[in-house]
Amino acid sequence: MVVDERIRLQLPRILSFVVIGAAVGAGYSYATTVGFPLRGLLRGAVSGVIIGAAVSWLGLFVLQAPGSPLARTPFMVTVAVRSVLYLLVFLLAIAVGQLLVPNRPPARVVSISGDDILFCFGATFVITFLFEVNGLLSQNVLLSFMTGRYHRPRVEQRIFLIMDMKNSTAAAERLGEVKFHMLLNRLMTDLSGPIVLRGGQIHKYVGDELIATWPLVRGLKDAACVRACFAARDRLVAHGADYERAFGMTPQVRAGLHCGPVVVGEMGSIKKEIALLGDTLNTAARLVDACRDRGESIIASADLLDRLKLPPGIAARSLGPVHLRGKELAIGLCALAEQPPATRLAAS
Repeated sequence: MVVDERIRLQLPRILSFVVIGAAVGAGYSYATTVGFPLRGLLRGAVSGVIIGAAVSWLGLFVLQAPGSPLARTPFMVTVAVRSVLYLLVFLLAIAVGQLLVPNRPPARVVSISGDDILFCFGATFVITFLFEVNGLLSQNVLLSFMTGRYHRPRVEQRIFLIMDMKNSTAAAERLGEVKFHMLLNRLMTDLSGPIVLRGGQIHKYVGDELIATWPLVRGLKDAACVRACFAARDRLVAHGADYERAFGMTPQVRAGLHCGPVVVGEMGSIKKEIALLGDTLNTAARLVDACRDRGESIIASADLLDRLKLPPGIAARSLGPVHLRGKELAIGLCALAEQPPATRLAAS
């Protein structure tokens, strides 16, 4: 069921890989085929579809999957493994394309030229580079830098989800600095997967805190931001036994959800980043503080909840207008929690 949901949520990205692969493959094969350009066009498209499907599957569900061994290897090892796998995919796809759409039927001869190998090396480098840089900078940041989207600051409507670890100070003292870092790395990896799967972008890790964001429309659709929050918590529960074995504890988190306008723009020169600034982000951080003060696990602003329909099984309990630290005006807040099974049946 989880696998089915992952495929459904990632299907648009898989299809985009397939379409791009078909277009690039068709163009390359058409340009390099002598005597039978139309057959070359079709053969390249077939190979491109195979490449797009295989590369997207490997990238999204195997190599970048939560808990993947490759996710815990050094950068250069990851690049090397990716490059070898993608190169094999390219060469195999070219061979299959030649068998399915041969140059002179009914002959079935596989012939991979030096140009084909050179093209495969180049394409493998580009794909590996894009995947790895995307992982270093976070999703779509490289594209934003390349297109200059945020070269001049602009105001956007965003949803923010901020999560931090409960009792992190006590855990750090008990585990020691190195092991606590290992715990945080595992925690942030597990929390990030469900968020990215539901269209969220990991903006930043700050100590034991994770900051994720969605464009307003994307985060509201099907209550993706709320689903991501609960899915991330569920993942920690599902891997509780692994945490207990490794660290002697299962981490728990608190979370704040809020939406509103922020300024988005490039910042810095020696180290550039896409910065998000504004009262909306500050308010989201205050919601995490409110969780701590009120003993709640998840608090969302009324501004956000008024714009979406909560998923089945999730209930909101009003906390009333609350004066948050550093804010002059009170803001409507609600605590979110999963309904007990009996309550869900009664409501249905």
